[in-house]
Amino acid sequence: MTRSRFVVLFLVVTVFFCAPISLAQPTPSSSVRILIVENQKTVSLTLKGAYVIRLLPSLQVVKRGDLLKGAPVVVTPQGLKVGQEEWRARGIRIEQMAERDLFLNKSRFRGSVDIWKNSTGLLYAINALGLEEYLYGVLPHEVAPWWPMEALKAQAIAARTYALYQVQVSKKAEFDLKSNTSSQVYGGSTTERYRTKRAVDLTAGKVLTYQGKLFPAYFHATCAGLTAGAAELWKIDIPPLQGKARCSYCRVSPHTSWEARVPLADIEEKMKQNGRYAGQIIDLKIISQTPSGRVGSLSITGTNGEMVIAAKDFRIWVGGNRIRSTRFTVRVTDDSAEFQGKGWGHGVGLCQWGALGQALLGHSAEKILHFYYPGAEVGVRS
Repeated sequence: MTRSRFVVLFLVVTVFFCAPISLAQPTPSSSVRILIVENQKTVSLTLKGAYVIRLLPSLQVVKRGDLLKGAPVVVTPQGLKVGQEEWRARGIRIEQMAERDLFLNKSRFRGSVDIWKNSTGLLYAINALGLEEYLYGVLPHEVAPWWPMEALKAQAIAARTYALYQVQVSKKAEFDLKSNTSSQVYGGSTTERYRTKRAVDLTAGKVLTYQGKLFPAYFHATCAGLTAGAAELWKIDIPPLQGKARCSYCRVSPHTSWEARVPLADIEEKMKQNGRYAGQIIDLKIISQTPSGRVGSLSITGTNGEMVIAAKDFRIWVGGNRIRSTRFTVRVTDDSAEFQGKGWGHGVGLCQWGALGQALLGHSAEKILHFYYPGAEVGVRS
């Protein structure tokens, strides 16, 4: 083990075992609606304890019980079928009468779950629960539970702010957030951990605001030295999200640099699936860069001609785990595109591994947040 790695390990262990324990309790929270299943032919439902099933949208009670084990939920021509019982309805709502286990497939969820059939005859499900309980199921997927408490608290405040902002802008939609990386990753209560729950409780109600208003407090894994401005990707331009924070703190991240070799055939197929087929790819060239040094757009030359595509779209289509960021160079070989890049994620807002680096240096959650969201204020939401 190198000396630098030993120092980092020592600091992590010290923070983990010596962090003070507060008796702060979570405050009552808003509710959020999370899309947890989409486009499925069937889901498995297990309920342990007293429950009620209602039809949607009428809310008529059609079933009460104390146990339901592995009942398949499927679409029928008339409506929905749960186990051997069928109802004429577009959807059902499952409510637990106490804080008991509600399993959808293999994941456990707090709150209630609505299961609907869509226009194509497939199922989607929405989990409604309290905001703080939702965050319990978010943090273990976004940061490691063993990280220093100040890094976990910074993540909790950013995630709470992002969620509340989405609740504000999605009032007329069926759900507020998705459970994957297109929003923030949420795994229900199955993966809750003590220290990440503690971080949520210690920051209960705390959010980021700018000029008294919530904003989408974006975050990402590793910026690799320089954060990006939100305007580089989306139509939002406020001081807390203008980027260009020079971050040396995420050097501890294993994602500072990366390489990927992607077969051209894979890229061709992804382009075709998204309506931008260029034929067999001959060349890929970077034609513009953003103010933070990331790729803005690419020129793709194929047997069907040449087209220009936004790098952020290209990354999503090819796969965010393959093309980890838009901060890359690329060259085409005989049958593949070879990428060399830095960082992981879109680069906007909080750099999670940078937050870890700052926490290891003794920085508070508030100091970390002010660094990545300059001009923002941290306060308790009334």
